[in-house]
Amino acid sequence: MARTRRTSGSFVDSLEKQLRTRKEGKKRKVVRTPSSRQAGYGERNVPPVLIRGANIGDITWQPRSRSKTKPRRRYDVALNMPGVEMRLPSLPQVAVGWRLASFLLVAALGMLLYHLWSSPQYRIQTARVIGLQRLTSQDVNAVLNVRDERIFAIDPGILQKKLMQAFPEFSRVDVKVNLPGEVIVKVDERQPILTWRQDGRTILVDANGVSFPMRDDSTAVPAVVVEAHGSLPVQEVQMESPSLDQFMPVEMVSAILSMSAQVPAGTPLSYDPQRGLGWQDTQGWEVYFGDTRNMDMKLRLYRAILEKLDKDDIMPALISVEHVHLPYYRLER
Repeated sequence: MARTRRTSGSFVDSLEKQLRTRKEGKKRKVVRTPSSRQAGYGERNVPPVLIRGANIGDITWQPRSRSKTKPRRRYDVALNMPGVEMRLPSLPQVAVGWRLASFLLVAALGMLLYHLWSSPQYRIQTARVIGLQRLTSQDVNAVLNVRDERIFAIDPGILQKKLMQAFPEFSRVDVKVNLPGEVIVKVDERQPILTWRQDGRTILVDANGVSFPMRDDSTAVPAVVVEAHGSLPVQEVQMESPSLDQFMPVEMVSAILSMSAQVPAGTPLSYDPQRGLGWQDTQGWEVYFGDTRNMDMKLRLYRAILEKLDKDDIMPALISVEHVHLPYYRLER
């Protein structure tokens, strides 16, 4: 009985050892993979390792190279004899890249610019002026000075400014440049309505009081002429008009035109810095009206004084209506 127990005990022990050994083998073979949460907590976004051109065992990876040579075209020419043909030498295919196209474009533009800059077709000979009345085209072209200039170097704004500064008789100047080599200038000349003579110099004045010189003695002058014995008050002119070409206020121009209707034919008006406007009457006396204020009332007052003097048979030497409320006349100067 004892022997039987020993045998059974050893058998049980061997079975337990085998089971323990199997369990340990299974534990060793189990490979635990980390969960997605554990994998994210460790290394993240690890790029795969690529091996190029390296030998792993007997396998070799090499990059694939593309051949830069382009296929050539082959041309076969059939002859009249049956079964006979002639092969021509193959020609390479030419591909036009963006670099060659850019070079050709730049070269074409360079040749075009050289042609435009050097061709006499794009040079100006003379400017065509439209709207002149007292001036000539030669006078305008002498100021422009654009002969043999390239049309691309012309600035119409600069030419317009030069003409406005050189010719105050122009109220408007418009300069246009047309290809291949044409410059057109359109001007509007001021219309003079009176002539101002002072210190041996004659100038013309338009309705806005703008003055400009009389450049030619043969030019017809307006019938209204003012003989000035002094200059106009500068402060009055600048206060009435901010224009640099303004010679006299517009009110003074209107007063001169009103007085010219009362002046005997062929008699010029006169201007004195102290007494103002007036004239030398053909019958021998002088008359002065002062400034341009209340000119219509002063003219009516002057006619009334003349009627009174003619009725009393008085020959005055001077009549003054400079002040409306204090007119007077003198028998001696």
